[in-house]
Amino acid sequence: MQRTDLKDLPPELAEAIRETEFIIRSYLAGLSFLIYDTARDPSYIYNHLLSCLSQAVLQSAVSISALATEGLLNVAKRELRFLLESSVKIAHVQQHGYASTVEEKLQAFDKELSSQSISIKKHINLTLLPESDQDAFREEVGRLYGLTSDFVHLNPMQIIQSIEAAKSGITAGKERPSDVLELNRIAERVMASSLVLLFHSVPEWVAGDWLVEGNGASVEWYFTKSRFVAAMDSSFDYKHERQCTLEKIQATRSARIRF
Repeated sequence: MQRTDLKDLPPELAEAIRETEFIIRSYLAGLSFLIYDTARDPSYIYNHLLSCLSQAVLQSAVSISALATEGLLNVAKRELRFLLESSVKIAHVQQHGYASTVEEKLQAFDKELSSQSISIKKHINLTLLPESDQDAFREEVGRLYGLTSDFVHLNPMQIIQSIEAAKSGITAGKERPSDVLELNRIAERVMASSLVLLFHSVPEWVAGDWLVEGNGASVEWYFTKSRFVAAMDSSFDYKHERQCTLEKIQATRSARIRF
């Protein structure tokens, strides 16, 4: 099957899909740094779940762009659910058994890894978030998981949506730009939550290495528009290199928040 070329699509639709691609590239940039920075520790390959799951997470993220291009938006939402579920489980398992080998983790956390529930999110220590944001973040994760789970199993909502779409002439390849933009709004929130969770699965200095520039400024990155990524960035305001320009950094960070 030949992949659709964006230049063959209506301009508004192509622009919406380009935004999808940019969001995903931004996610991959943060995730790739997280993996490579953590992997400086020789024990990473034996002890961290990402050492064997990173390809699955990366492939799932990349597939969302291809699915959006082909109009398979509900399938893309299923992949977002996988990203969120995986991130919750990785964070939980790593926090509660960081030094054990992957094989030992699979035995010790078989029940948690096999379950479709993400209730274990309440046991994840969100030390990179201010205490005032921790409950709101857990609620966001639960809300997004419920939203994306609606597209995993057949339900009346999906059937009604299919009927309404057919009446409007909306099929795969003929989707509306607004439908892709709706996907983008969900994707940016899911991916921001995934990143916050994954940064909590590795040593704290990894997030600091990524978020804080050498001069103390916050990194120029799409996901600093997330209130929770911004909150995570604020946990590094104690750094010496930020003190001279802290008020400016805080004002810039606050002004960037969009979701």
